[in-house]
Amino acid sequence: MTSSIWDHLQFIASWWHYKIFTIQDIPLTIGNITLGILLLLLARRMASMTSRLIIKRLEHVVDDRSALSTYSIMINTATLVLFVVIALTVAGIPLSIFTVIGGALAIGIGFGSQNIVNNFISGLILMAEKPIKIGDIVEVGSTSGTVIEIGVRATSIKTVENKIWIIPNSKFLEEAVLNWTNNDQIVRTEVTVGVAYGSDTELVSKISLEVMQQLSFVEKSPSPRVVFDEFGDHALIFKLMFWADNSKIDSYQDCRSDLRFKIEKAFRENKIEICYQQKDLHIRSSIPLEIKKV
Repeated sequence: MTSSIWDHLQFIASWWHYKIFTIQDIPLTIGNITLGILLLLLARRMASMTSRLIIKRLEHVVDDRSALSTYSIMINTATLVLFVVIALTVAGIPLSIFTVIGGALAIGIGFGSQNIVNNFISGLILMAEKPIKIGDIVEVGSTSGTVIEIGVRATSIKTVENKIWIIPNSKFLEEAVLNWTNNDQIVRTEVTVGVAYGSDTELVSKISLEVMQQLSFVEKSPSPRVVFDEFGDHALIFKLMFWADNSKIDSYQDCRSDLRFKIEKAFRENKIEICYQQKDLHIRSSIPLEIKKV
């Protein structure tokens, strides 16, 4: 019985020390690789626990959610690299193996991974330069909403319709991005309205200001303004400009809609005609036109 157990142990030991290949005169055995895999799994767990402990400490010092998110990703990456190096060293696997792996990855990147690397590098740039932060209201392409997460590959934006868009980080560096809240939460917007020719323009301005001043989402300072913009083809064009606090409203579309409802009602009550597109036909003829009633 004892001899049988000893034979099994010798068989396992022979497989454990079975050499698969050699790197820089250092043999890699099944035992090295198995131990390395186990230690890498442990390293991942340890890195996650360590980064969480550090972030909990930082939460008492740093109030910026965007900065905390950036620090979390960087700390997690740094601790993971540290524990991986320790795990490979303990397992007896030379770090020069990354030279071989790096060469293989370089070939893969050259053939089909450019976008992944591009988005990863773009994510690092976004975290370093911080042109956008968590909580900012941004527009990129045809998408607008609130930034809820900035990852190393993509950024998540939540729209007013409660949709979550996952946008590759490279888009924020390659396309024009409008950050509504980069420096201040107070942002100006406007509504255009056209009234019929012959309308009392001073009355139009007075009523428009009164309506804007009564709306709760319109900031008192800077104060709202009414600008007589131009003589249009079919109407006198006015621009109603006001300022609103991003943190107090759901969307500018709703604000502009509320203002239009109020303006239409106020103009109707004061007999001010909101103009629509129309065409007047003038006929010149030396011969009188004959009109017959059918």
